[in-house]
Amino acid sequence: MLAAACALAPSALATPSILRPESPQAEKIMSLAVFLLVISVIILAVVETWLIVALVRFRNRPEEQVRQAHGNNTIEAVWTLIPAILVIIIFVMTARTMDSLEMPGGDVELTVIGHQWWWEVRYADGDVVTANEIHVPVGREVGIDLESADVIHSFWVPQLGGKTDLVPGHTNRAGFLAATPGVYLGACAEFCGMQHAHMRFYLVVESAEEFSAWVRLQQEPAREPTDPTAQRGKETFLQMCAGCHAIRGTEAAGSLGPDLTHVAGRLSLGAGTLDNTPDDLRTWIRDPQAAKQGNLMPALPLDDNQLDGLVAYLKGLE
Repeated sequence: MLAAACALAPSALATPSILRPESPQAEKIMSLAVFLLVISVIILAVVETWLIVALVRFRNRPEEQVRQAHGNNTIEAVWTLIPAILVIIIFVMTARTMDSLEMPGGDVELTVIGHQWWWEVRYADGDVVTANEIHVPVGREVGIDLESADVIHSFWVPQLGGKTDLVPGHTNRAGFLAATPGVYLGACAEFCGMQHAHMRFYLVVESAEEFSAWVRLQQEPAREPTDPTAQRGKETFLQMCAGCHAIRGTEAAGSLGPDLTHVAGRLSLGAGTLDNTPDDLRTWIRDPQAAKQGNLMPALPLDDNQLDGLVAYLKGLE
């Protein structure tokens, strides 16, 4: 089931919804939201009922003289006390929910760094660095340190937990326990610039065995190309791209852009902007600004042979 989900292009994945919680943390947030909704509906019903009663009962009649009524201390006290009690109840419920979401430590620990406009993901155990994609085992607590490389971002997977800001110079903490295998869409929930809407990521929840296999694969260096076209593409990459990107097992050690050691195994390009297909990869390399205006990757002066080789090389990095 999960393998089939992972084979889907990001554009085919279902739209995430807070109404379909898939973790204990998201269920607690959902319960609080339902509680607040019920309170709000009750208040609306009471206020509107009294408004209708007042309009009907005390409407102006030609045969009657308008009578002036002055303040009623009892009514004023009641209308002050009821909102105060409701605010206290809502505060207590919200504080309890927020406290229950705290996760000081997790079975899986990772650091997520927000960039304009992509996500860098570093796992604490093992030499695993990826981008715009997080893999976690089902039923295990996940602890995440959140940092920002530039401006304020916000980490949010609607079906797994609440929003947590990434603040420059400060580390915030988030965590969750994913109860159901699948692929979940995450996004930046804090406006962070021109391409805020194209700063998404995918959280893959898989079995412990699949997660372990994924970690072992990510720890391996890049696969050496055997096809002549891909070999030519590797040479082009080292000449044109190594200053910004890293590929473990090669001389490329740039840190301005995502680590591309296993880029072919990811679901998307440009933080969810394009599907990770050869055609979309070619489009991205040829003119990144056309696909995602304002990103830091320049358009490279490549001819068709160089572009063919570079696409072949990168698509071999699984």
